[in-house]
Order: sequence, then C-alpha cells, then structure tokens
Amino acid sequence: MERSLTREFPGFQLQFTTNPLASPGGTVEKTDTKPEATLHREAAEEAQLNLTDPVRLGWVLDETGEVYGGVGPNARLRLAARITAIGPTAVDPATGRPFARLLATPAQAAALLGWGPPGQRQAQLAAETARERWSLPAAPAAAIEEIPAEGMRLS
Repeated sequence: MERSLTREFPGFQLQFTTNPLASPGGTVEKTDTKPEATLHREAAEEAQLNLTDPVRLGWVLDETGEVYGGVGPNARLRLAARITAIGPTAVDPATGRPFARLLATPAQAAALLGWGPPGQRQAQLAAETARERWSLPAAPAAAIEEIPAEGMRLS
C-alpha cells in the first residue's frame, strides 16, 4: 500500500512513503527460546542495540497481519528493555539495508509509529517501568534526533 505521510515533532520533520517507521521486532525464530530472546535478536539485527532486563508491557491486536504477509489476525507482544549500548549502523540481515535510528521518548515513539491510544498507554507504562525498575528519570521533552552512524555511548 503506497502512501505519503509527514509527521512533525519539535526540531524534527520526517517525510516518507510506504512502510514509514517501525521499531525493532519480528517473528519468533526456532533459535529463540522465548519472546524476550526474539527482542534481543531483533534489536541487535535491526538497530544494533544491546538490551538488558526486558519487561512485557502488553499485547496489540493486528487485525490483518499485512506486515507479515497477510497472515491474518494476530496479537503482537510489546516489550520494554533497558538499552545498554548502541553500536554502529549495520545492514539488517532480513532486508539487506541499514535503518536510520531515532532517539525519542516513549511517547514520541508511540506517536511516530501511529500506535494510537493503546500505544500511548504502553509508552506511559514503559516510562513508568524505566523509573520504577531501573531508577531512570523521565525523559525530558526534547527534539527527536538521529543516532549517529558510529553509535552512541550511554551514561
């Protein structure tokens, strides 16, 4: 399905056509022992993220499964995890291309991805989990930025 879309946030404007944005994710493979293993693998393959301590946030109904070739109705598990490192940009083995990576608050990510009210609730839960489980402060309102190709150090 071809569509043009523009979304604006403070200091950042995105313009894209077709399959605009996604967060790391995908289907469970035979080598994945549980959904959290899928999260670790997909985050490393697609965004070069090292994660720790994943937490299940909930499920989102996908009524068509178009993203996965029209598999039909299914539920997608949403997880949050603490990012411990962001490596240099690399080619995703599934698509053969590198992805641009954006640094955004959970609420900004849910809005960018078009997740609607359920996604906004999960973004809030992710922020609460970060504060309560990992003692991380709430992300301040800031412009969305692209992660440099060489990666980033996290404090």
